[in-house]
Amino acid sequence: MSAAASEGADRAASWKWWVCGVLLLATLLNYMDRQALSETATQLKDQFHLDDARYGQVEKGFSWAFALGSLLFGVLADRFGPRRLYPLILIGWSIAGILTPFAAYPELTKRLESDGDAEGAGLFRWVLICRTILGLFEAGHWPCALITARQILGAKDRAFGNSLLQSGASLGAIITPYFVIGVKNASGGQWGVPFWVVGVAGLLWVPVWMRLVPKGTLDRATPPPADGQEWSGARVFIPRLITLAVIVTCLGVCWQFIRAWLPKYLKEYHHYDPGLSARCVTAYYVAADLGCILAGYLVKRLASGGWSVHASRVLVYAGWAGLTALAAIVPQLGSNPYVLMPVLMLVGIGILGLHPVYYALAQDLPSKRMGTISGGLAALTWFTVGTVQGEVGKHIKETGSYDVGFLVAGLAPLAGLLALLVLWKPTKHVAPAT
Repeated sequence: MSAAASEGADRAASWKWWVCGVLLLATLLNYMDRQALSETATQLKDQFHLDDARYGQVEKGFSWAFALGSLLFGVLADRFGPRRLYPLILIGWSIAGILTPFAAYPELTKRLESDGDAEGAGLFRWVLICRTILGLFEAGHWPCALITARQILGAKDRAFGNSLLQSGASLGAIITPYFVIGVKNASGGQWGVPFWVVGVAGLLWVPVWMRLVPKGTLDRATPPPADGQEWSGARVFIPRLITLAVIVTCLGVCWQFIRAWLPKYLKEYHHYDPGLSARCVTAYYVAADLGCILAGYLVKRLASGGWSVHASRVLVYAGWAGLTALAAIVPQLGSNPYVLMPVLMLVGIGILGLHPVYYALAQDLPSKRMGTISGGLAALTWFTVGTVQGEVGKHIKETGSYDVGFLVAGLAPLAGLLALLVLWKPTKHVAPAT
């Protein structure tokens, strides 16, 4: 190989990981926008009557809009590709985040109230509208990101690339508690300023993406699946599609319950002060980030060491599902943070580490309709998550108990493991006759 060709290959190899870094940044901003509300929910509950039932309805609206957005942007991603669609998605969710704090302006929220409404109804409706729009546009991140990662990474690298992409979720959640506290203190306690800062950062992401990804870069043919051939025939396609549906729905219910309710659980159930709660939430997401990176790395190492790509994924999924199952015992651990937090950290390692394995499996979908099918799977997930979140909010308001939520969160990924072992039969690539 000539020196020029070698230099070009090195540049191409480094470029794909730079793109993964930008995907990580998009996920980080996605989750900072999402977590900003959960970190301010207790303040809004005290000042503006955003009680647990209303908060659950906001999460339900976000989730159902996310379901619709998954279908819409999955189809659009297949049609137009990530390069052009991705910036529009970032602009959409950033504007929704920027608009959220206008709920504090009485002259605006009064227009959303009717005679006989309970106190705070106008603010609740404005937040519901903004978070619903946020959910619609944030859904577009995933088909764009997964199609991008599939096109630039080979089968052995995809789980690790996905772990970098997904780790932005935990990094965003790690940063957000301290970011919200710091910005609120700097702004004299104004709860809306963190929403504005994150929204502006999302708008600044757009020129970075356009500069890094040249026109036509993501329009080339998509690589084949990890097991060597497309999902031809209903006997292969349908069981795999069912497997993916079970896995992603279970992961969604588990991850989103803890994401949305953990800060409130620590502050309102265990009465942790904001500083202790922030440290505990940070510890959970640091562990989740490490678990995510480690899961992708282990799949890469096992596949490079002689295991099949599929067997590597199954082994890692099984181990991480076992860690996630510890969530079921969280309600029995009491309020001592030195007992509670190590278990929650193990849960975090497990649940986020399952995501890159799912994404790698989804990236083996038929290439021409990957965005549409994965968007449909995400829609199913978020419709389920939205329904669960609404019911959880009502249950917590009525009983004050989080026990059922943690039980479901812990055991749900085991259903995905069962589906993966029973239904997913890897096909063997047969070389053409010579």
